[in-house]
Amino acid sequence: MSLRWRLLVSFVVIVATIAAITIYFQWQTLERQWKSFRVGTAESYQVARTRLAWFHEGPHSLERIRELVESWGTGNPRFDLYLAHYVRDPQSTEDLRQALSLELAWRDGLLARWARYWSWRSTLEPDQQIASLVDYFRLLDRDDSSRPITWREVLDLQAVFELSGQGRLALRLSPENWRERFNTWQAARPRQLPHVARPSSPFEDWLGEPPS
Repeated sequence: MSLRWRLLVSFVVIVATIAAITIYFQWQTLERQWKSFRVGTAESYQVARTRLAWFHEGPHSLERIRELVESWGTGNPRFDLYLAHYVRDPQSTEDLRQALSLELAWRDGLLARWARYWSWRSTLEPDQQIASLVDYFRLLDRDDSSRPITWREVLDLQAVFELSGQGRLALRLSPENWRERFNTWQAARPRQLPHVARPSSPFEDWLGEPPS
């Protein structure tokens, strides 16, 4: 085989390899986007819960989770509802909760959206839920030997900060810096926290009857 043909064959192999790699990674991205879309089209939370489990399974779970949380707050309230509910589900993972918590700092409006959902979903009336959590975090703060808080608790505290008018303290809150942020919040907050009413729907852009 002449040098010209060897160079041509090598060039074709290189181009084919690059194309294969590109298609592979694009396919993964498209697959994650399609799976996220299917979560938002689920007819019930139970169906969505099964579909959401895919994102934290397998060797590429971190990339899947990143794609999932980046879709939150981008125009599909039902998807947002399912994902917000799922991060409180025992089946969920700390990786997913961490990813959503950090995502709240990246785009304007996400933290307020999370806080509204949290107050709508709270077991007690929002005022009572906030007071209960404040007492809980006070106890943890006094106990230097206590365990680190979980990312689910971080999400709770982020909602409390936002609903009390101190949303800046909620941005990039973590199990490592929560004590400092909590004490800053304690020093700055009014003695009587502002009233927080339960919203009539999980999100401002929710259409139709609120879900049960």
